[in-house]
Amino acid sequence: MSPRRIIERLGRGEMLLLDGGTGSELQRRGADVLKEAVDRLKAWSATANVEYAEVVRQVHSDYLRVGADIITSNNFWTTPTCLERIGERSAWRTYATAAIRNAVEARDSMGGSAYVAGGIAAPCLQWPMPADVPVSDIRVMGLEAYRREWADHARLLAGEGADLILAEYVGFIEDCAAAIDACGEAGLPVFLGVRHIQESGAMQYDESFHDLAAGLEGHPVDAVLLMCSNPESISAGLPILREAFAGPVGAYPNLGYNPTGPIDNRRMLTNQKPSAGVDILQNADYYPSRMAEFAGQWKEMGAQIIGGCCASGPEHIAAMAPVVKEQA
Repeated sequence: MSPRRIIERLGRGEMLLLDGGTGSELQRRGADVLKEAVDRLKAWSATANVEYAEVVRQVHSDYLRVGADIITSNNFWTTPTCLERIGERSAWRTYATAAIRNAVEARDSMGGSAYVAGGIAAPCLQWPMPADVPVSDIRVMGLEAYRREWADHARLLAGEGADLILAEYVGFIEDCAAAIDACGEAGLPVFLGVRHIQESGAMQYDESFHDLAAGLEGHPVDAVLLMCSNPESISAGLPILREAFAGPVGAYPNLGYNPTGPIDNRRMLTNQKPSAGVDILQNADYYPSRMAEFAGQWKEMGAQIIGGCCASGPEHIAAMAPVVKEQA
């Protein structure tokens, strides 16, 4: 696919269906994504790109089969910083390359009509942080190191056939702008995924979407999506984002993922609601037909890119597909 064609389609007002969760879906299918993690995730599903490559490709293929226009490579945690947690920092390119190749191969085997988004997550996610004084990744790593992880990763993905870069799970505005700039060095369209929207509609750390939009002016961002938040919070934040940001917007919610067991109020491992029990997926309240209803709401709010994040699976995307793709 032509990387710029997706921008042309969004510019014409077209709707695009994004895929659903990958890491949670791999765990649901039996892949070991935890590497003995018990309270905080380590490298999560990064190593599955090599160890369970066939399963990764099957997850991508299943999303394509139900109509996804965009699939996201499983590069969420294939950064040096994340792989350092399991002693594999020097091997990050191996896992990152395997992830994008799995996605491109799955897409090409299904006819090659969908876009492959190279999905990169913020490098510092889940680092210990004082709850009362949260700080940005840039303050933790330094600007140069922060930008380097995004830029190196984005260039690798572009070289392996990604159609766009999805800079995911970013929290602070200053982190968003720097991530966009670094990913833009790869020469592909760049989408931004903003995490953990509050039920009030504010960003995670009480920053506003109007300030975000102002902070992104002059930076190469082609779309802004709300992600890894419960559906109700996305419904609260999306109209504010739509009002503030002139470009395409979208949504892909977390439906309740509990990877390491019951963790009370651990917002970084759940959909911002307390987890309960031992089930991996805590998505019983967000069954496929209900997610189709949310998709309809978000479409009316102006979202052009709609899909799912953690705990959503092909069944949710299949239910959302006719709503998202229905012509006005």
